[in-house]
Amino acid sequence: AISADGEYFVARSNDNKVYLFDKDSSTPLWSYNAGTDVSSIAASADGKYVAASWHHTVAVFDSDSSSPLWTKDTGDTVSSVSISADGEYIVVGLADTGTNDKVHLFDKDSSTPLWTYEPENDVLSVDISEDGEYIVAGSSDNKVYLFDKDSSSPSWTYTTSGDVSSVDVSYNGKWIVVGSNDDKIYLFEYSSSSPKWSYTTGGDIQTIAISENSRYFIASSLDKKLYFFRTTTSDDLPLWNLPFDSDISDISIGHDAKQIILGGKDGNVSIFLN
Repeated sequence: AISADGEYFVARSNDNKVYLFDKDSSTPLWSYNAGTDVSSIAASADGKYVAASWHHTVAVFDSDSSSPLWTKDTGDTVSSVSISADGEYIVVGLADTGTNDKVHLFDKDSSTPLWTYEPENDVLSVDISEDGEYIVAGSSDNKVYLFDKDSSSPSWTYTTSGDVSSVDVSYNGKWIVVGSNDDKIYLFEYSSSSPKWSYTTGGDIQTIAISENSRYFIASSLDKKLYFFRTTTSDDLPLWNLPFDSDISDISIGHDAKQIILGGKDGNVSIFLN
């Protein structure tokens, strides 16, 4: 994950660690050993706050220290975390083989959730708008859920034809992009549960990300291609697609989409200029 100002990078590694980097150095500012695979990471806009998850645990850090401000044992597998631009709100998705599938919303100052919502199945992906006003979640019940931060009742839901594997909300809160295992990418306006359009790729969607200026987004598919779109276009045609050799587990995209960072499932990180 990259901070919105581009000054900091947060990384997770197969060595069970969370790393915080300054953009000007390959030497970490600090690292934290979670003791097991780190499943998800997120950073506030200025890099001041970092959220991370592993196994059943959520942790929130101040960038000045590798010691967490707090940790929370959720009791079930944490699939995804996201943090608002100011670091005030953290949203967490749980995926469980039983019935404890939940979306939690936390304040950064407390490990007690502000609210909790239980969908019908595993929560696979969550995101929060930069102002913290809207939360979106994707589930293996094939549904997309949109919440207002002040309520645990969804503002709307939409049902796709496959597990909703990846979701992202634009910086301005206007756009929601969704990747599903029905091979489709969906674009929504936050005010409507009907997609503006959908685009069919050659495989399940792995991950998706919107640029900080809210104008562009990129998605990776199991067809081993990257797809790049403009949010304001009236049709579903990508601006470009690019073959990519590795399966992609993480994508970060810069403010104006000029810089794209890809994390591969093979452990490699790629940075390229758009």
